[in-house]
Amino acid sequence: MTFTQLRILHAVARAGNMTRAAEELATSQSAVSHALRALESELGLTLLVRGNHGVRLTAAGQAVYRRAVLILAQVEALEQEVAEARGERAGSLRIGAIPSANARLLPRILRAFGAAHPRVRLTVIEGSDDEVLEWLTTGAVDLATVTAPPVGLGLVALPLARDRMLGVVPSGHDLAVHPAVPITELARHPFIMSTGGCEPLIAALARAAGVSLRCHYRVRDTGSILAMVAEGLGVSVMPELSLPAHHAGVAAIPLDPVAERAVLLALPADPLPAATLFADLATKLTAAPATEATGPLATEATAAPATGVVGAAAGEESAGQEAAQV
Repeated sequence: MTFTQLRILHAVARAGNMTRAAEELATSQSAVSHALRALESELGLTLLVRGNHGVRLTAAGQAVYRRAVLILAQVEALEQEVAEARGERAGSLRIGAIPSANARLLPRILRAFGAAHPRVRLTVIEGSDDEVLEWLTTGAVDLATVTAPPVGLGLVALPLARDRMLGVVPSGHDLAVHPAVPITELARHPFIMSTGGCEPLIAALARAAGVSLRCHYRVRDTGSILAMVAEGLGVSVMPELSLPAHHAGVAAIPLDPVAERAVLLALPADPLPAATLFADLATKLTAAPATEATGPLATEATAAPATGVVGAAAGEESAGQEAAQV
């Protein structure tokens, strides 16, 4: 059994697909498959069930995977501590990211960190809030961007940004010319619900306003939601950071009252040295104070009077891509 085999098992289990795991590891699919079969042969166990739609861990595979995560985390910590003792910054850093942060916040931080610490290998894995928190608590990633505070999980959360929720309507819609829109007005139209992570917050906003949303569509992908809105199939509510700078046929309008969520950087209480460096840089670049999260932070929408139109392109810079989900 080798560390390489364990790293491959870790990547395949997380990706659920050998091709994606091979791409992440910068190797061939055949090399990944060969390493896993050799590991299975050595252990005398079937670790993965292979199918047309990817792979999944067997019960034995899950047990081996859990141990592999712990082993790899300890090896990485040792490598970073040894490098630090030599006065070097080296090793690897795995970052779990929600798509909205990956689209608008992380690119600038990743570029700056890479320039400052070129010997630290960065890997970004995108997932929902629940997914990235699970990866973080199991050691599959070293830190993660989240919108829900990780209370009671032994993690520290640093605030990075406030992410406003915007009403999204067709550009020719009557509401498109308004400086702000109440969710009660959006509730009068067919609604396209984002299922990528914002649904609880959107539902809470509707409940607080005393309305029910007529959810005609439930969609995970940001691009699909925007395309459906542009075609006049309905309206939606989406986080500002998840939206591209421009999307033909769509207008994004602040809610009235303003609703927003916190974007946080979560990491273990005893993080890797590289994770500490990344967190320090991230909080400096986003000009957010670094404070320990000891209780709920922005789990519900915060409200304030709307002050005017701020479009979906607001912010210092955009990654130039659409997020996969919100």
